[in-house]
Amino acid sequence: MSRYINDLIRQGEHQQLDFKHSISDSRKIARSLAAFSNTDGGKLLVGVRDNGSIAGVQSDEEFYMVQAAADLYCKPAIEFETKAWELNGKTILEISLPQLSMDKLVTAPDKNGDD
Repeated sequence: MSRYINDLIRQGEHQQLDFKHSISDSRKIARSLAAFSNTDGGKLLVGVRDNGSIAGVQSDEEFYMVQAAADLYCKPAIEFETKAWELNGKTILEISLPQLSMDKLVTAPDKNGDD
């Protein structure tokens, strides 16, 4: 299945795909989760740099940061699916977010931390 994740990375970032080197702020990642949920849905690949190179992550820590973002900072809380991939000896975390109905918009704190 490494071909699947390689194909995603080769696509580069676009409206339904975003790369994150790492996650250090649940409030900040909540904005990305809300944006995907409010548009066409999408995927975050955590452990991938913007240029597509593999940085890798510590999947448990990154997962808990995303979980906190989805549960604590997104209103209403959103559900996501996650899968860890091993590629070149490094772990990439794939976060899949469905598109929500437009009558149920998701909000997240802005850059100043305000809801």
